[in-house]
Amino acid sequence: MSGRTTASSPIVRPRVAFVRTTLPAVTRGRVTVLEWILRLATAGAFTGHGAYGVVLQKPGWYPFFAELGIGSTAVDDRALMAWVGGAEMLLGLSALVLPIPAVLLFMVVWKLGTELVWYPLAGKPAWECVERWANYTAPLALLLVRGWPKTVRAWWR
Repeated sequence: MSGRTTASSPIVRPRVAFVRTTLPAVTRGRVTVLEWILRLATAGAFTGHGAYGVVLQKPGWYPFFAELGIGSTAVDDRALMAWVGGAEMLLGLSALVLPIPAVLLFMVVWKLGTELVWYPLAGKPAWECVERWANYTAPLALLLVRGWPKTVRAWWR
């Protein structure tokens, strides 16, 4: 795709209209709105997925545990679906109420880790990871919008 530049603007502008993007100025108000949208997206993903374990006891989770060497009897005896689901729901609530950077980073790692166990290792198609991309990018984006902590102490504020 060829573009054009002007003397006052060295930026290449696409000729195709639907590719052009004009962003409004970044103001504190817009950042606050974006932060709340990302809080809601993160909370919704984690709370919704957690409900699969706590409320629905989703049978599709058994193969996930099996990949970790935990049989269905052990899952049921120890109520692992409820524990894992409850933990995800608490993580979602924390992103909504008190998004602590260290917890947000843990959420990103947790989601990536569970996706890698479930999909590539269990033989599911890679598109499953693509479909769930927002599950790990929403908490990452929230972490970045709030500002990457520069000290160990800042990771826990």
